[in-house]
Amino acid sequence: MIANSVKKEAINNWSDEFVDLSIYAQNKLYKKCGPFLLGIEILNLPRTEDYRPIFVCYPLWKVDIKQCLDESIFIQEISNSKGFQFNIPYTKHINFFQEAVGCTRKQVPVLGHRQISINQLFELFNKQFSQTLIKASPVGQAKLSEAKLLGALYVDDVAAIEHISTEILKISKTWPPNLFEWKYGKLDVWLQNLQSGISNGDEFLKRIEANKQEKKIATLKSSELTG
Repeated sequence: MIANSVKKEAINNWSDEFVDLSIYAQNKLYKKCGPFLLGIEILNLPRTEDYRPIFVCYPLWKVDIKQCLDESIFIQEISNSKGFQFNIPYTKHINFFQEAVGCTRKQVPVLGHRQISINQLFELFNKQFSQTLIKASPVGQAKLSEAKLLGALYVDDVAAIEHISTEILKISKTWPPNLFEWKYGKLDVWLQNLQSGISNGDEFLKRIEANKQEKKIATLKSSELTG
C-alpha cells in the first residue's frame, strides 16, 4: 500500500506545476471558471500502485455543492507522447511526471489561463462528442449539450444560446428513449426544463454564486470566463 505521504508529495508536485489550480483534496486540484469547476484529478488505478491524471469539469449550478460534485460533466484522460493513457507508479512518479505535465499542458491549455473565453470551453466540450463512450451515450451528449447552453447563458451570449438550442433539438432526435429516459425522464419535459432555465437566468446565477461561497469552494483560485 502506498503511504499517504507519497500520495501527498505527488499532488504537491502537480500543484507546483499548475499554479492556477488549488488543492481541493489529496487527489484533486480545481479552479472556478464561471459556472464550472475545472481541474486535475489523480485517479488511483484499482489493484495497482499506479495513478492516472485526468482533466475534469463539474457544474456549479446544481442545488448545492454536493450535487455539483456528485457527477462530472465529463472527464478527459491525458495521453502520453505515444497516445496511450498514463499509468504512473507512485514509486516512479518522478520518472514520468514531467512528461505527464507537458502532455497535460498541451492537451488542456485552459488550465494555465487566467482568462478563458466561452469559445475555448466550447472547443473542449465539442471535443468530447468524438469520444467513443459519448458517441454511444445520449446521457453523456445531454450533459455536454446542457453545459454548453448554460455556459452561453452565463456570459449572456444570445446568439450562442439560440444556436446551441437548435443543436440540442437536432441531436436529441437521435437519442433512443430507453437510453435517455432512465436518467432524465421524458425528452420533451427535459427540453422544456432547459428552456425554463434559460428564461430564469437570475435564479441560475444565484445558485452558482451560492455554491461558490461554500467554504472549500470559496478558497479556490479562479479564471474569468468571457464571452
